[in-house]
Amino acid sequence: MKRLIYGLVALVTIGLLATSCKKEETYSFKVPSGSILVSMPGATGTTSFDSFNIASIGVTSKPEGWTVDDIDLYNGTITVTAPSTFDEDEVREGDLSLRGYTPQGSERNISIYLAILENPDVDYTASPANCYIANKAETRFVFDPYKGGNGVVLDTESIEIMWQTRKELIKYLDLRDGKASFYLEMKPSDDDEPTNKVFEGNALIGAYDKEGNLVWSWHIWVTNGDPCEETISLNGATMMNRNLGAFQNSNTSTNGDDIYLSYGLYYQWGNKNPYAGPQHYDFPGNHDDTLWDAEGYQTYLSYEESTSKIGTSEWSTHNPMALIKGNKDNGYDWLYEGHDDNLWLESSKTDNDPCPAGWRIPAKSVFENLTIVGSYDDMPWEEAQLLYGWMLEDTATGAEHFFTAQGRRNYLDCRLDIINDNEELPIPWSGYYWTASTDGADASALFFDLNTATRTWNGIDVARAMHRANAMPVRCVKE
Repeated sequence: MKRLIYGLVALVTIGLLATSCKKEETYSFKVPSGSILVSMPGATGTTSFDSFNIASIGVTSKPEGWTVDDIDLYNGTITVTAPSTFDEDEVREGDLSLRGYTPQGSERNISIYLAILENPDVDYTASPANCYIANKAETRFVFDPYKGGNGVVLDTESIEIMWQTRKELIKYLDLRDGKASFYLEMKPSDDDEPTNKVFEGNALIGAYDKEGNLVWSWHIWVTNGDPCEETISLNGATMMNRNLGAFQNSNTSTNGDDIYLSYGLYYQWGNKNPYAGPQHYDFPGNHDDTLWDAEGYQTYLSYEESTSKIGTSEWSTHNPMALIKGNKDNGYDWLYEGHDDNLWLESSKTDNDPCPAGWRIPAKSVFENLTIVGSYDDMPWEEAQLLYGWMLEDTATGAEHFFTAQGRRNYLDCRLDIINDNEELPIPWSGYYWTASTDGADASALFFDLNTATRTWNGIDVARAMHRANAMPVRCVKE
């Protein structure tokens, strides 16, 4: 099936090493973005390439109707123009093949996929945040790579995918003309009909300065539907009905896939960095979800001791794939010393807030009217344990909302943990949701669990003090 895109895209082959009969010759020729995406017929597009020991570049083939305007070896750019009209020969997409030659006559080929975007860009440049929602197939998403958080200025020289939960979830990442962009493909259907759906997942894009140091990172939340429109009301606040980074609300389903897709990501209190959850909904082996880097290789989170160097907000910002264990001498905060109550705030959005633009971490007062719905509280525990969560009632309005019990990453070693910490009576699941409110050395969280021994003590605490090194899910509220 022909894809409904009109854009310019590149598949890259990297040449690293060639050998002649006389000596070893090293050269390379690659297009980091893998793409040139143009917005309409007749438009011109440019992409950058990197080369080493390449003396000239020639065109070996191109799609009908497309023009290669310039290949600039000095500045490392390729510029093309899409056809403005289409007859039976001219096409809206296709491969541009180039061949680079070394001074010694060796050659390296790359193939670049060209197309014209059918859908307009989703432009987030006017609304900087630490999280961008991407929910449209065959669309380019654009954001400002020089602003992070709530608008902090960055010295960005390059960008790169740090991790993603699916290979090639994010495609054709590019930094050009002061903007960063990426592209989402359409998820195919079994009958080859367009679905207009995306492959769901989460990703982290890093920004690097000219010395190659990581200066910031952004969470890309790839999901079908619109979390900003699918909301509930709690104590006067408009709240997303799903966890940050989740793809749905399981809503009492006992299906393992439904439960797993509702978990989302985990956050240490006051930290903007998203951390992956478990590989499976019921935590067998407590293994982390599989993460992939930009080259399609598996990559991993790390677990670090809090020290005077590592246990700082600045270090964590520059190392977003590292969880910092709780420092016993500092009340099990991930910070080495002191407690920074300004990393997240109850009444306003901070540079460390992980929510999308227009949304923030809730104050503890948002949860204060919640209790477990009576019919669920009375349910036999053999049935209740299959829910992985409770239906909670807002006692002020009578409205009922389901909250998933997806456990946490505990403050001692940052490993995944879904049962409680009662050695005599472990329970099958417990749920935690951070708020922006602090509680002395700790911070406040919504907590609930299932008691499998006595039906009168199913637990709920709408403002439980929890150590800040715990990593827990969050639900964003509208600013």
